[in-house]
Amino acid sequence: MRVGLFFNGDLESSADVAGAILSADYGKRGVEFVHGRANALHGSPDIAISIGGDGTFLMTSKTIMGLGVPLYGINTGRLGFLASGEAAAAVRDVEKILDGDYEISPKVPLKGEVIRGGSVICTVRAFNEIMIVKNFVSRPIALSAWVDDEKLYDFLADGIIVSTPAGSTAYALSSGGPVVHPGVRCAAVIPICPHSLFPRPIIVPDSAEIKIKLESSPYGAVLSGDGQDNIEMLSGDEVTISYDKKMGIGVIRLGGGSYFGVLRNKLNWS
Repeated sequence: MRVGLFFNGDLESSADVAGAILSADYGKRGVEFVHGRANALHGSPDIAISIGGDGTFLMTSKTIMGLGVPLYGINTGRLGFLASGEAAAAVRDVEKILDGDYEISPKVPLKGEVIRGGSVICTVRAFNEIMIVKNFVSRPIALSAWVDDEKLYDFLADGIIVSTPAGSTAYALSSGGPVVHPGVRCAAVIPICPHSLFPRPIIVPDSAEIKIKLESSPYGAVLSGDGQDNIEMLSGDEVTISYDKKMGIGVIRLGGGSYFGVLRNKLNWS
């Protein structure tokens, strides 16, 4: 079995964990490691392991999406909602994975297509969220939102987020969105600091197509997928957002704990 280690080279703790994994004795399990930074594919791994924070996990997810390679995340960052493994247990966790002692949780990315003048000019994919934010610190942007070709609302705001359940504990949460259990098949539409009381966050089915139009912004706006893409948008541009089931990944779960336990631990709920 070939295992790919994808790590954040800027974190010394990530290099330490990678070193511990590479130097461990795995007996007769027949493992071969390939390794390097998270933004490039190294060899042809059968299993991928992300070593870093949730940002490294998301970057690795994009690197391997659509390849049918399952992914496990070891957290050496801060919260670690997605990278659920503990650094101190890294070698033991790798042994479990090599023994096949794990479950797979499917994760499907959002696909956003930016349309300008009737043509698609770029496509982004994101496992947490796709967001549009203002490109100038003091000016709100005028947006309109549609769900399955039906108008949702027009509003002025600092931006808008379309989030997956996995992304509900990221930027969406700090923008007033709900925490969404990963078993709920949906997307959340969340205005960022709207200049009105009326446009509120809304949950829509995962089958829905969401369209966001940048109606007016003298300074344009920026579209981002998981904080890793920065696409300049102009007034009149549209973004259509839907789930791309062909590009999903399987996230490795080793058992133990629960989602609500993770929330209590990471968010300091009593």
